[in-house]
Amino acid sequence: MTDQFAVPETVLANVRRCWPSVADGWASRVEGEFRTLCERHRATPRSVLPARYGLVVAVDTSDGPLVFRSSPDPRGQAQAAVAAALAKLGAAPRVHEVNTNNYGTWTVLDRVFPGTPLSQVDPETVDPQRLFAPLAAIQNQPPPLPDMPTIIDWLRDRLLNDFLTDLRPGTTVASSNLRRHALALLTDLARDHVPGLCHGDASSGNIISSGAREWMYIDPRGMSGEHAYDVAVLTNRIARLRNSPDLIVQISEFACVSIKRLQSWIIIADAARV
Repeated sequence: MTDQFAVPETVLANVRRCWPSVADGWASRVEGEFRTLCERHRATPRSVLPARYGLVVAVDTSDGPLVFRSSPDPRGQAQAAVAAALAKLGAAPRVHEVNTNNYGTWTVLDRVFPGTPLSQVDPETVDPQRLFAPLAAIQNQPPPLPDMPTIIDWLRDRLLNDFLTDLRPGTTVASSNLRRHALALLTDLARDHVPGLCHGDASSGNIISSGAREWMYIDPRGMSGEHAYDVAVLTNRIARLRNSPDLIVQISEFACVSIKRLQSWIIIADAARV
């Protein structure tokens, strides 16, 4: 493999910071594993795609354009299971193959065109109903694996952390008053929470264009949850760009979620800086 398809230094730094126990093992193997995967699929590498915590490469094969993705995240197998479940509902690219070892997980997926992230699209050109349609499709679907970690526990840990470092860009740790209020709301939501299929990281960088008007959700977090949380995360992103008095009402209708529950999740997601 040429340096053109090596793991970017910024990715290596992020991996070493997040998962120091597996980082060096993953880094020493990932490029050789990528070559083996290319040989098995008779794939021609085209470009390394943007990623924070893994190696993601666009390739061409006789069966069409694919994406090879390697992540050292210990939740990699759960993430792949969520991705496959989302794909069956038309909310994510089709998953062709998943391979997990002691150092990481490889996922082979369809490549989506044009694949432009929502973060790079003029919000005035986006049809919100189409944007939220994939989230509406996952409503009341079961988690793909038993005993998955839950987004509720993950959010609670974030809200209790006075020294949180993994923050949404441009933010600082929320005030203790805001986090206490969010924790109370989270406790209330948890009382009738039924674990279900959840993307878990519906940020604008993980939503990509598919065709002229459709959207796909990529790189899920690998946790159970509820689709209303995903809707809230995306609503927070949209509200900063398209401020209108009836926005939340419209989104609740498009995504099939109650306004009250959505409003609670919006406060929680904001306080947790996701």
